[in-house]
Amino acid sequence: MLITNKNKNKIQEIIKKISMDAEVSLEERIFVENNAKHCSSIWTWLKKARRYRRYGKKIHQESINGFIQSLALDGLESENHFDAKNEDIADWFSGSPDWVRRS
Repeated sequence: MLITNKNKNKIQEIIKKISMDAEVSLEERIFVENNAKHCSSIWTWLKKARRYRRYGKKIHQESINGFIQSLALDGLESENHFDAKNEDIADWFSGSPDWVRRS
C-alpha cells in the first residue's frame, strides 16, 4: 500500500504522541490502525511506539530485551506469548494485520 507524504507525516506525528503517552483522539487512532492493517512499516512503527510507551527508557538497548524492542518483535509482553496447551495457532494469528495473514 502506498501512502502519501502528507499521510505518512500525519501517521508519524500520531505515533509519536502514542509513544509519549500523549492524548490521541479516536479519529487519529482509527486512522493509524486502518493504515497499519495494510502497511507493515506503519504496523512496526505503531508496535514500537506502544512498547516504548509501556517500557520507556527502562530497557537498555544493549540487553536482549532492548534488541527485541528495537526490532518490534513480540516476546516482551506475556500476553503475546503463544501457549500451545490452551491456544490454537490459527486463532493466535487471527488478530494479525492482513499482510501477516497473507504470508
